[in-house]
Order: sequence, then C-alpha cells, then structure tokens
Amino acid sequence: MTFASLPMILYVLPLFVIFAAVVPEQRKSGVLALGGLAAVYVTGGFPSLILLLISVSAAWLVIRLQPKKTHTHHHRAEIWLYSGIGFQAFLLLAKLILDDLAMLPLVICAMQGVECMSDHANNRIHIPSLSAFFGYQCDMTRLSAGPVLNLQTAKQLRSERNVSAKHIGQGAARCIRGLFQLVCLGLPMLSVQNTLKVGTVLHSASDALLAALSFYFFLFYGLKGTAQIGQGIAQMLGYNYPDSFSEPILADSLQDFRKRFLTPLYDWSERVLQLENGVHDDAAYFARLTLLLGGLGLVMGRGGCGLLWGVLAALVLTAEHIYCEKKLYMPPIQMRRVLVIAIILFSMGLLRSRNFIECFGFYAALLGINGIMLSDTATYLMRENWLVLLLCTVGLFPLRRMLHRLPTGKSLHIFYLVIKGLTELLMLLWAYSELLSRYLRT
Repeated sequence: MTFASLPMILYVLPLFVIFAAVVPEQRKSGVLALGGLAAVYVTGGFPSLILLLISVSAAWLVIRLQPKKTHTHHHRAEIWLYSGIGFQAFLLLAKLILDDLAMLPLVICAMQGVECMSDHANNRIHIPSLSAFFGYQCDMTRLSAGPVLNLQTAKQLRSERNVSAKHIGQGAARCIRGLFQLVCLGLPMLSVQNTLKVGTVLHSASDALLAALSFYFFLFYGLKGTAQIGQGIAQMLGYNYPDSFSEPILADSLQDFRKRFLTPLYDWSERVLQLENGVHDDAAYFARLTLLLGGLGLVMGRGGCGLLWGVLAALVLTAEHIYCEKKLYMPPIQMRRVLVIAIILFSMGLLRSRNFIECFGFYAALLGINGIMLSDTATYLMRENWLVLLLCTVGLFPLRRMLHRLPTGKSLHIFYLVIKGLTELLMLLWAYSELLSRYLRT
C-alpha cells in the first residue's frame, strides 16, 4: 500500500480520520476498517481489495470452524490450522498481479490471521465476531506497514486510547515526515531504479552500487514513510503504536538488523515462530527462518530471485546464530556495522533482479568486470538526484536522537521549535508539489 497519491492524501485519509474522530467509541473500529478497505481500493485497485477480503474472511472462517487443541481433537485442530496457514501463504501469489507496496495490507492481514488461528487452536483467544475481526484486521492505521498486533494487544491499545492536543500535534508532524519520506525520497529512488533497469545491463561497479543503494533507499523510505503516516494518523486519534524501524544503520549484526528493520515482522516471528526462545535445534531454526524470509523475499523482491534471497539470508542468519552461541571472537563494533552494511547492499542484487540473468549481470558489474567508473546514464541520474541521494543517506542516521543531546535552555528550545516547524512546513510543501507533479504527468 502506498499513500503517494493526491486522491488518497486530499480525500480518503482526511475523510475517514474526521469520521473516526467524531463517531462514538464503539463505532471507531468499524470506521477505521472501512477506511482501510477504501485505502486498499484506491491504492491497489479492485484485485487488491478482493484478495484482502478473501484473506480476512478465510482466516475468520478457519477460526470459526477449527476445534481447539485437546486430547480428543489435537490432530483435527492441527489440520485446520495448517490448512489455513497454507491458504494464506497461497494468497501471496498475488505478487504476480500487485505492486510491491500494494502487497503490504495483504501480508499484514495474512500474518495477523495466522497468529489468530494459532492462538485459537492453542486456547489463547475466543472466537471473535465477524465485525470485530474485520475491525481488527482492516484497521486503516495498521494496514500501512504495521505494527502487526495480536488480537489481545490490539484490544488493549484500543482501550487505552487517549486524545490530547499534544498527541494530535505529534501525530500530524509524524504524518508530514512520513509523507516526505515516501514521496520525496522513496519514489524518486524507485524512478532511479527503473531507469537503471533499462536493457537490464549495468555497465560498471559504480552503476551496480548506485542500483543497490537506490533499491535499498526505495524499500527503506517507502516502508518507513508509509508506516509513519499510519502511526501518525493513529496518534492523532489517540492510539499509541510502536515504531516500525529502529535505526537499522546502527545494527552490529545481521540478527540485530533483523530486529531493527521492520520491527513488527521480528516481533511477529518471535511470537508465532519463537525463533530465539523456542527453537534449540539449528535445522529447525533454519527451516523456520527460510519460511519467513522466503515469503518476505517473494513479497519484496522482483521475481524468483527473491525466494533465493530468503533462503540465503536464512542460511547466513543461522550461521551467525550458531557462531554467537559458541561465543567465539567478535570484531570491534564499528567493524561489525560496516560489515553488516556491506552484506545488506550486496544482497540487494538478488532482491532487485527479475531473473537470474539480470542477477548475474548485477554481480558481474559489481565485481568490476566492465570497469568501475559511472556510465553516462548513471552519471545523469546522480546529477539529477544528488540532493535526494544526500537526504536519503543523511536520513539513515539517528538525527533526532542527536538533536535531543544538544544543550537545553529556554531560548534554544524556542529556536529548536521554530526550526522544526519551518522544516516540517518545507517537507509538506515539497511533498505536495511532488504529488501534484506526478498527478499531472499521469
């Protein structure tokens, strides 16, 4: 799902936010669910909406029909559970007809549906009503990139709703930052990526590095920006959701990167797959990671190479897990961070490739088989997008944490608020001008 369209920003989101703010408390969940369905339709079209409804309906039907695991019905409950999980996994083949970000709502609903089926089979939840389940699954504030919550946590956060002027202001600022990251950073990097794919040939190592960087920037700012918009809307309505990203640039291991990049996915995997606490066999650890990352690679990648990326990522993470368990020598933290960055960028070649021929071409270029200097096309793209590339690079670092460490004082605080307000105004104007420009071109 991408909110990067004028109809979405000007009509759909404001309409349902205002509607959700004024209706009685017991109706808010239904309004947000309708807002989620409307957002899915506007961003992904009719196929995306139908697949989402099928996913949610199928998950609820399995929960309604499956028995709980008891001594008598243990095997029958497992058959229902694994059949439901298999059907949700089958729906991920929608990747063949949906864009990358349009897959997000379907993936989130599938993950939440799988967790609900598992919780019901293991006697952790009661059967929810169909309306309550749709309200939980299709919430507009969470379909945008998380967080992926279980049913009990979602109910608890809803009961802790707290609206204040401060929360409304913070939520609006978060929405502006998210919109800027999505529209002004993520989408230009997608355009660079698509231009470099012309002819599927990268001419040099510098071209390949630019392709890897632009693809990572597109994923990072596309997902993070969309998540912050949803989080900001929730905060304006009084719901406090956790962040979906936690400075991946500071990761000192691949396991740490997995925790920091798309944190909701990591939390879900720990609750459902129990990778860190529930799996003590290395083969089982690898198998569960392969299922998780293989599906993630199919969703985020451009073809069958995404599945290969998931298998290799699971293999490397399992090897790191075994190495850390043996408590062998660990390099200095800065060296580990540089190594993690290099591995992540190197792996982008698999995710961005549509087929194995294109994948081989990427790594051949990265290894310098055609030289290391930028080609004319890459030089042009660098010259046209130098400011966006600079902002993308700077945005990877925890700037807000650094600002909070500055000396405090009344005059400095006022100065900080003024600069912050002007910056957010500039972000908003830039995002709207970019949206208008894209709308007029299409």
